[in-house]
Amino acid sequence: MSFIPGKPLYEVWFGHRQRGFNKETVERHRRCALREIASAMAQLKKYSFKKGGFVTFDSAGNPVGVGPMRHVDHKAMLDRWFIDNDPTDDPIYVESPEFSSLLDYETFPLDLHEEVKPFPRGVTLLLKLMIRCLVDQLEPGPKSSKPFVLAHPDYDIQNFLVSETGELQGIIDWDGIAAVPRDIGSERYPGWLTRDWDPAMYGWNKSMGKGEEPEGVWEDSPKSLKKYRRVYREMVAKCREKWDGPPDARPDVNITRRSLVIENLTIAAQDPQSRSDIVRKIVQAIAGVLGREADLDFMKLVDRCAEGKLIDDIREILAEGINALLKKDNL
Repeated sequence: MSFIPGKPLYEVWFGHRQRGFNKETVERHRRCALREIASAMAQLKKYSFKKGGFVTFDSAGNPVGVGPMRHVDHKAMLDRWFIDNDPTDDPIYVESPEFSSLLDYETFPLDLHEEVKPFPRGVTLLLKLMIRCLVDQLEPGPKSSKPFVLAHPDYDIQNFLVSETGELQGIIDWDGIAAVPRDIGSERYPGWLTRDWDPAMYGWNKSMGKGEEPEGVWEDSPKSLKKYRRVYREMVAKCREKWDGPPDARPDVNITRRSLVIENLTIAAQDPQSRSDIVRKIVQAIAGVLGREADLDFMKLVDRCAEGKLIDDIREILAEGINALLKKDNL
């Protein structure tokens, strides 16, 4: 272990809020950081695997395969707090076998616990349907013999150190690195660029946009996040142009674009606290892109799923909507 010089990316990213920099300077620093992060993350795609799970290494530290994977069981932790009245906050872990498909990876946490109450049961069933629609849309594409890639276990702003001007100095907190489906792997958007799609965790408001100090952390507006997702796709595209590694590991901006939807479906599957808000967000996005607001009322869909009454035409609309979102650039 060695010391890494640099500043937390959060301080540089919000330099106009915390350090008095003008917006033009911060814009240059942000673009520099995104360019170097995209380039660094692209290198992980060289390490691909037939199955997903925790990575095993040889004596020289080289990745050689995968094994069972440990996950935080968020539902068990919530039950401990609210049902057992136990304030302990130590993580509860559950082990999964190796994964052979995106569908297995996405549905594993949903199959751990049966929801009894109508609303969470309906939300969970609706989420499972969305995941099934997602997988059906992706399956017709070209198959990879090694569809799992290395990915940082916590790809978010607190784990990046940069210089004063945004040059990448180091990436920390690699504990738990795993091979995951490539659609949520090293080419996905960084977590701080997709916060608006996880409403339970997103704290931006108009007063923050006017420069008022937040109680928590600074956030970018939805408009700003959409802009920087476009910028990040441009950076991934440039990595592809300059790529000199294995051809099958060349960065793919299509994966980056569709990771917005896929990564948030993954978060919803893994964390019950974010589940209903993310599913609602995606239903609303589908309704908007298809112009089917009257057919896709979130609460009605949840009720129908809970009662086992979701009809085939609604399934077809959801599938069409998922496909449209995966192809849409300006989300």
